[in-house]
Amino acid sequence: MTSPEPRTAWFRQLDRGQVKSFVAAWMGYALDGFDFVLITYVLSDIAEEFHLSLVTASSLVSAAFLTRWLGGALVGAVADHLGRTKAMVLGVLLYSGGTFLCGLSWDYWSLFAFRLVVGMGMAGEYAASSTYAMESWPAALRNKASGFLISGFPLGGILASQAYPLLVPSLGWRALFFLGLAPVVVALYIRFRLPESAEWERSRSDDKPSRPSVVELFGRRRLPLTLALLVLTFVAFCSNWPIGSLMPTYLKSVGFDAGHVGSVMFAANFGLLVGTCLAGFLGDRLGTRRTYVVSILVSLVLILPVFALRGGNVVLLGVLVFFLQLTNYGPAGILPKYLADYFDVRVRGAGLGLVYNLGALGGAVSPVLGAWIGARLGLGAALAVLTFGWTLLLAAMIGFGLPDRVRRRAPARQLPDGT
Repeated sequence: MTSPEPRTAWFRQLDRGQVKSFVAAWMGYALDGFDFVLITYVLSDIAEEFHLSLVTASSLVSAAFLTRWLGGALVGAVADHLGRTKAMVLGVLLYSGGTFLCGLSWDYWSLFAFRLVVGMGMAGEYAASSTYAMESWPAALRNKASGFLISGFPLGGILASQAYPLLVPSLGWRALFFLGLAPVVVALYIRFRLPESAEWERSRSDDKPSRPSVVELFGRRRLPLTLALLVLTFVAFCSNWPIGSLMPTYLKSVGFDAGHVGSVMFAANFGLLVGTCLAGFLGDRLGTRRTYVVSILVSLVLILPVFALRGGNVVLLGVLVFFLQLTNYGPAGILPKYLADYFDVRVRGAGLGLVYNLGALGGAVSPVLGAWIGARLGLGAALAVLTFGWTLLLAAMIGFGLPDRVRRRAPARQLPDGT
């Protein structure tokens, strides 16, 4: 009887080029996250300078979500037709330049316009980098690729949480946005040092003519599945972004100073970082869908305790927020893998870019809805109710396999079912 061959450690299945490609994509998304969340730390400062209500100021967070669908679709189409690396560079330049311009804004509308640019760049960069990262890794490791890539976003949040108390009290809120040019260095590296996705290159060798990838998504055969994935992604963002957009404002409202806000948000973002990586490991072992549903159901028991605490319990609040973000927001790290399984390589860039980022309009709804309900019930109660309700709905949609049920009724040329 022969003994089974020892299993190869997952990281030994990657060559040096695959690791380098992933690290570059991850760095681009980490700085993307840094640029994107900066505004959540200075909403009250902006509201004071421009004489805005909290609801109006919160719409500045929403502004970047409004154009994500456009950036995801257009830059995703560039990724499908001209290459993943070219699209990554375009996305980085857009969000970096938009963030820098936010620091030069002179009123509400100028800042709103610059946030629209940030949203386009962020979505486009992510559409390209996520497809590039997953296509660069073996199929059996793509939950890890998805989760590890998303972990860059909370790392950007951690950097923002530490930059906020260092810069804003002494230099003002605009200083944060002037850091937005840093990602240009990553764009230059991507432009000159990274190879193109081999899977994309193979797909381009096919001589069959095809319509633009964005158009195919809305063809008769694909449209029902596209819409189902859009609705699911919208709900996912609605469940994540009440806390993601308004938590710093809530903490200030219950008496935390800038240092304590930075500490709690460090814990929140670190929990998200750990959660995305953990979801990647569990997704490859247990399956994407099962990992997602079990994790977010566990998070439901943590939501109410987080908002029951008040100003003096910094350490306990940090611990609770860490685990809440780990279990509630962390599984979003494998949402791109879940979505990508429904698109073949010819339309994956545009498909993931459009669905993920049009669904991200849920993140635009969350801060405004949270601030509106908060004006009536209190901000803590609003964030708790919204997070709990949307999370429960998301668990039901993924658990009962909404996209697969829709696809069985309207079959299309897709990859095998998500797991």
